[in-house]
Amino acid sequence: MKEKPLVTVYITNHNYGRFIDESIKSVLNQSFKKLELIIIDDDSKDNSKKIINKYANLSNVTTIFQKRKGLAISNNIALKIAKGKYIAFIDSDDLWKKNKLKTQINIMKKFN
Repeated sequence: MKEKPLVTVYITNHNYGRFIDESIKSVLNQSFKKLELIIIDDDSKDNSKKIINKYANLSNVTTIFQKRKGLAISNNIALKIAKGKYIAFIDSDDLWKKNKLKTQINIMKKFN
């Protein structure tokens, strides 16, 4: 049986193809590896789908391509399917430093 991720990270995207590849890489290159990544594309009309599909076959990545539903509904979809104990969100045009999740998990464990 596959081990449950400790952290679910999700990205919602609408027409941010020029940024999303680097955003996804910044999550997948985290030093903390016990994570799943959910990518929800909200009916992009740019090259986003092509970029996101590069990651669709990774075991810890779930990709969802949907007709336009907006940010609030997309967030709720991600939260509904998340398997992690903790949830983290990253905008499709943001980047994370390599130790972001590891640092946050260590702080949470310290005060838990």
